[in-house]
Amino acid sequence: MRPSSIRYYLEEGFTSLLKNRLMTIASIAIVSACIFIISFSYCVVNNLEYVLKQMEDSIGIAVFLNEELTSEDVQRISNEIKDIPHVKQVTYTSPDDALKELQEDWDMEGILDGFSGANNPLSSSFEITLDGVEYQKDVSSALSNIDGIDSVRDAHTETEILIKVNNIVRIAGIVIILILAIISIVIIMNTIKISVYSRRNEINIMKYVGATDWFIRWPFIIEGVLIGLIGSIIPMLISWPSYSKIVDMVYRNLPIIENMVTFRHSIDIFSVLVPVSILSGVLLGVIGSVSSIRKHLKV
Repeated sequence: MRPSSIRYYLEEGFTSLLKNRLMTIASIAIVSACIFIISFSYCVVNNLEYVLKQMEDSIGIAVFLNEELTSEDVQRISNEIKDIPHVKQVTYTSPDDALKELQEDWDMEGILDGFSGANNPLSSSFEITLDGVEYQKDVSSALSNIDGIDSVRDAHTETEILIKVNNIVRIAGIVIILILAIISIVIIMNTIKISVYSRRNEINIMKYVGATDWFIRWPFIIEGVLIGLIGSIIPMLISWPSYSKIVDMVYRNLPIIENMVTFRHSIDIFSVLVPVSILSGVLLGVIGSVSSIRKHLKV
């Protein structure tokens, strides 16, 4: 492609945008709104999945041991637990350690002073972390067959709920993004159609004198690309600082949230979202332009 042709395509694309400036501004505004909502949906879905993953990772299995086990028995049970597939980590807690944790967590030091030593009612236990929460049922079943284990407590029901919520959030996010992408394509198509319609006689003359389809098509593609590009950059300039301020505000006003879960850092979100949004905006512009001008090239 010659430099003169590129300059011509760019000039025609910009001229068409300025000629229909009201429609152009409206199109950019609506595309920006759609991409802003898409980016907002992505931030929400991504953070929900991130929080749910943290909650899933915190869900383990508690194994309580029979009384009067020897240290050899405890070691044997520990080894058997570690041999179970999908067991990631095994942590042993003695009755004395369990009592100490109870006193510290619930500020019951004075109340529980008489329960130390031989009077300690708590049992030895293992806290088990898995590779994935979906393996809880299988691991719990294997644990119940180990000699010396008194009881097994898992969160199988809670785990199933978390997995279902995660799937619903992911599907809902995908549906919202697809709907808004379709809306953006339709908006760009309508904008290009107005430009094409206003120049339909010029296009027909160019076809009759031998202009190629791509020579006619490129200015409109550039027009669509510019709409999509500008419409994708504007929401990124708004959503990135807004996201950071919202997360900081939540942490500042609800410090208990930060102690329970953490949100994605803005750089983790927008290092993906910015290039994807810009590429998507350009792609939407190309699709909308090509779809709009196709029938007018049939002379």
